[in-house]
Amino acid sequence: MLAVVAGCTAPRVHDTPPPNYSIAGMWELNPALSSDEAKALASLQPKPRGRKDRQNGAGSAPGDKPAPEVINDPTTDLPPIDLSSGGRYAYPSRPSERDAYRPPLDFQNNALLGGQWLKIRQTDTEVSIVNAATSRSYTPGEHSVVSVPSGVADQDSGWSGRDYLIYLRPQIGPSVKETYTLSPDGRQLLVKIEVGSEGRNEAMKVTRVYDRSTRNPDSFRQTLEVTLPPTD
Repeated sequence: MLAVVAGCTAPRVHDTPPPNYSIAGMWELNPALSSDEAKALASLQPKPRGRKDRQNGAGSAPGDKPAPEVINDPTTDLPPIDLSSGGRYAYPSRPSERDAYRPPLDFQNNALLGGQWLKIRQTDTEVSIVNAATSRSYTPGEHSVVSVPSGVADQDSGWSGRDYLIYLRPQIGPSVKETYTLSPDGRQLLVKIEVGSEGRNEAMKVTRVYDRSTRNPDSFRQTLEVTLPPTD
């Protein structure tokens, strides 16, 4: 069985991994080999101009949209934000509006939650991923519809060679792609998290490297704060 990840360049995903291949285990983050997530998030934030530039109007041109920090000002000519869609413009009417506003970073923050450790369970019909903040379960090769901050999203997950892929396509908001790959020696797990661009927020890519661990999750002194609904 396979599912097509539509609207992206990702390959088709299957319900079975390569023979004798498993990403299951207890994994501990290796910060030295992983991306600096604080810098990745900071790079998406608006960069305020200096006081002198603001007074002189430097860096702006006639007809420019308001700066991101005043995008919610009701005195602007931008369309009102639909709060039921996670603080996003549901349907900006002009390309200039889609490019002018800076959406919240809820998808980015959610994608990075609880990455200090992972506990992965893999069977023929299920892959479950638990970390310090979330617990998720997937049926490889299947498509589902799940809840996201802005409403609902199509979700596909499954195997593409040695990669386990999870791809989220919200009706409103950026796409989110996670890739889990075992190192050739089986001692490390490489996790790539990619969040698509949206408005003035550029695409974000974060790489995490995990070392195989024999520690009990309780020893990390982390607790499950959020339990996501089943995806099957």
